[in-house]
Amino acid sequence: MKRRKFLGSLFIIFLIGGKLLLDFIRFTPEKSHKVRIPEDEIGLKPKIKDGVIYFRDSNGLHLMSARCTHLGCIVEYDEKTGIFRCPCHGSEFNLSGSVIKGPAKKNLKKLDYISDKNIIWAVVD
Repeated sequence: MKRRKFLGSLFIIFLIGGKLLLDFIRFTPEKSHKVRIPEDEIGLKPKIKDGVIYFRDSNGLHLMSARCTHLGCIVEYDEKTGIFRCPCHGSEFNLSGSVIKGPAKKNLKKLDYISDKNIIWAVVD
């Protein structure tokens, strides 16, 4: 390999490596926040608001993150099948948030909440 070609390849590798390192250093995870959900909006049919899945059933109130545990895309609810599906890579979750089809390996995260004067505040972190 000629010296010029070698140095050019090395330069490209340093550029790509530098970009990846800079992205890694700049990465800051999202800070926790609260999502306001009026209690009269919460029904039997799951809804998604600001990254939060919420609904009621015979077991009570359910709040979980709508972020797919694979790469963080927001899942969508499929009324016909009654499952949550990730539009990015096809992971599927049942109503309790358990994985039924990968590539996701972890269940959707259950969220804590605060109830205050007919308002549910979902704590998203």
